[in-house]
Amino acid sequence: MKFSVVGLPHYTIWHLYEPSVDDIRHMEEMENERKKKEEEEKAKADRLKKANAQFSDPNGQWEKDKADIKNEAVKDQTPTVEKTQQQPADQDPKTPATPKAVDAAPPKPATEV
Repeated sequence: MKFSVVGLPHYTIWHLYEPSVDDIRHMEEMENERKKKEEEEKAKADRLKKANAQFSDPNGQWEKDKADIKNEAVKDQTPTVEKTQQQPADQDPKTPATPKAVDAAPPKPATEV
C-alpha cells in the first residue's frame, strides 16, 4: 500500500482545514450571539435579585394572619355551642326558637257564593 501525496503535505493539510471568510464571519456572529445571551441572562438574574431584595416574602405574614383568623373563628364558635346547650331538648338545634302563638283563632270556613 503505497500512497502518494501531491505537493507538500503541510500545505495541503493547512488549506483543507483553513476556514473561509464566510466561516470566520459566521463564527464571529455566533460568538457575538453567545455574549449577548450571557449578558441578557446576567441582567435578568440581577433584576430578579434586586426585586427579591426589595420585596419581602409574604408567607410569614400570611401564616400569622391565617392563625389569627383561625383563632377568631374558634372564639366565635364557642358562644354558639353554649347557646345550643341552653335550648330545650325537644327543639331541633338547627332551627331557631319560634314563639308559640297563644289564643290563635281557628281558620274561617269558606263561604259559598
